[in-house]
Amino acid sequence: MKKRLYLILALTLILGLSACGDGRKMAYGTVAEVQTGDDGEVAAIVVDGDDGKQFGALIAEDTWLSPWGEGSWTGEEARVVLREQLQPGARVAVEQLPGRKELETTGGGKIRAYEAYYISVTAILRRNAAKLADGTTLDVLDHGGVSGVSYRLTDGTELLWVRGPSGPEHHYVGGLEGFDDLSETAQKRISAWYEERGLLYDEEEELEKAYAAWQKNSEDFRPRMVEQAISPSASSERVMYFGTDLTLPLYQEEGGTACTLALGEAFDRETGEPLDLWDLFRCSQEEARQAIIDACLDWRGSGGVRAGLERAFDPERVVVGADSLYIYFEPGIISEEPSGYAFNADLSKLKDLMYDWAVPKTQD
Repeated sequence: MKKRLYLILALTLILGLSACGDGRKMAYGTVAEVQTGDDGEVAAIVVDGDDGKQFGALIAEDTWLSPWGEGSWTGEEARVVLREQLQPGARVAVEQLPGRKELETTGGGKIRAYEAYYISVTAILRRNAAKLADGTTLDVLDHGGVSGVSYRLTDGTELLWVRGPSGPEHHYVGGLEGFDDLSETAQKRISAWYEERGLLYDEEEELEKAYAAWQKNSEDFRPRMVEQAISPSASSERVMYFGTDLTLPLYQEEGGTACTLALGEAFDRETGEPLDLWDLFRCSQEEARQAIIDACLDWRGSGGVRAGLERAFDPERVVVGADSLYIYFEPGIISEEPSGYAFNADLSKLKDLMYDWAVPKTQD
């Protein structure tokens, strides 16, 4: 099974300029300054572009506007909301009309500017919206929905981005059946099961740890991320399989800034009843456990890796995929590798031990 790559997708958002139709271009950045006209309406914004350069966006009566959390429209109602949201620190996406112009900033400088065909507020900044244990106040950049929030020091330094939680509803993986393919009864029960399980991390604790890391070494500090996402991983005649990816920050001196833990879940696709890993096997629990470990090790044989897997094996960490079982361990469990240690067990070596109704369908 291929590991889901939410963290990679989250961190590869489109930046800078990209071509649009009719010579229009998209630009992304953070609002640095808001200028109003004689009538008090927002007439232009100065944006610190993601390409490292400032630009101006000129707002006309026919500029399409998309306030944060709202639909896209023009007119007075949109402009009232936009006045509240277009504050320094907000994130925007601007579709620029061709034809370079000039805009004077409040500091007296002149920057390149373009008439805006479309402006979308993609995140709003809430000043002094959070407080740490020592009384330090933080700003919160709210991206909305599953995109989550970013906690920042008042000087703009990002400490922690908390995404999600997302899924399992309406979360799709190409070629796989998913939540929408379940019976209504199963959907309700599975949703209730995940809601009861709740978050697998403590947001306040992670925020305090990120702040402590920044205090220890502010010059080399890199923002951390927390994310919890659930998606389908496989399906069979009677079972729907899901996997929960939990991305947590790392704070070791060397290596990456995050690791992603994987947890596996299985449910009866008609009733929504949760199933243990051992419910899927026709053999004894011990026989199934050894078979999974042997399939995970494959060519790696014995030694320290086998001893580590034998010691750390946890059925809740086994994610069932269409053609394999996947197990991931964070750094320090199996080895000291900064990226952790992953095992993939070929399902063809295990399916004879599984009930026929539990064997996943081959992925298209």
